[in-house]
Amino acid sequence: MSLASVGQVFAYAGAVWWCMAVALFCVTLVCGLAQPWLQRRRGTREDLPPVSAIIPIKLLDPGFETAQASIFAQAYPDYEMLIGAAEQASPALDAARRIAAAHPDVPCRFVCSAGAGAVSPKLNTLAAPLAAARHDFVFTKDSNITLDSDTMAAFMQNFSQDVGLVCAVPVAVRPESFAGRIEAFLINGHARLLLTASALGIGFGVGKTMLFRLSDLARAGGIEVLSGTLAEDTALSIELARQGLRTVFAHRTVAQETGARSFADIYERQLRWGVIRRKNERFTFPLEPLSSPLPAAVAGALAAPLAGWPASAGFSLTLLLWFCAETGFALCKRWDVSLWSPLAFLGREVLALVAWLRAFTTHDVVWAKTRFDARKGALDETQG
Repeated sequence: MSLASVGQVFAYAGAVWWCMAVALFCVTLVCGLAQPWLQRRRGTREDLPPVSAIIPIKLLDPGFETAQASIFAQAYPDYEMLIGAAEQASPALDAARRIAAAHPDVPCRFVCSAGAGAVSPKLNTLAAPLAAARHDFVFTKDSNITLDSDTMAAFMQNFSQDVGLVCAVPVAVRPESFAGRIEAFLINGHARLLLTASALGIGFGVGKTMLFRLSDLARAGGIEVLSGTLAEDTALSIELARQGLRTVFAHRTVAQETGARSFADIYERQLRWGVIRRKNERFTFPLEPLSSPLPAAVAGALAAPLAGWPASAGFSLTLLLWFCAETGFALCKRWDVSLWSPLAFLGREVLALVAWLRAFTTHDVVWAKTRFDARKGALDETQG
């Protein structure tokens, strides 16, 4: 085969990839905007049964006090609070106790949960509060998630008869460093994909916020069936599906406090999520670059000669138009946009691609400053 023929093959391959990537991108823009309206129509539950809200805490993350105060301000008629931690004392616990004391109208208990039976440290922290919960409905929230006052009620609205798990799409807010802005672009780019899945009637276990029933979990085998993976949220969704119960996303997003992050922090977080997705989404994980503008721009460069354009034009125009469309989407959703956004957009693409490639070759991840083997749990210091 001649060099010209090889070039033609690459050009047509680039054109196919570019067309598929752009078509998928356009679908996500439309579905992401339509999701709140579509999902609100699907949520038909009207009653508001009592709820046990459980918050696992460990570190004093950015926005901690704002996030914790938001769960005490829910416009919900009957709920109790359980705050779980592995430690007896920590800066995060001190802050949580101050916040609880400032909201005496909400019943709140602090539960030490220092178990080590699960691979996931969060599941170990949740174990004792789950056992102590007074109500069948359980609402869990990570300590860096801020809720609107009607979020819990919105979750319950989506808990219809055939639903076993309601989650929410997290949206990054208040980044305070350049690395934090890159992470915000990463989180919000993924949020657009999750909103699209929800609009199409597809749900995933996303553990930043969850609503489920203890009785459903018990029928699925209890907390023990979730203990063998770092992705306890995905495992919960799978086990409930085996009981004939669906996972759905609520029509309300939740705010994930970003704050000041380091590049190491965001790389380790993206790698951890990548390793988890590779394990649990074996068919879709290899296709993730199809939703990314950087591979699409390379494909545009390969395909540009077919339209009589230079490769540089295909590359640069693809990135520019993608960024403009994504920024317009973010403005419509009132998500974070700043003068740093163009650089954060490019930084996201490089970091996401590096983390995606690395996720194929490792099980070694970092979570809350502790090193884990995603298959086995926490590593000893000598191993990590």
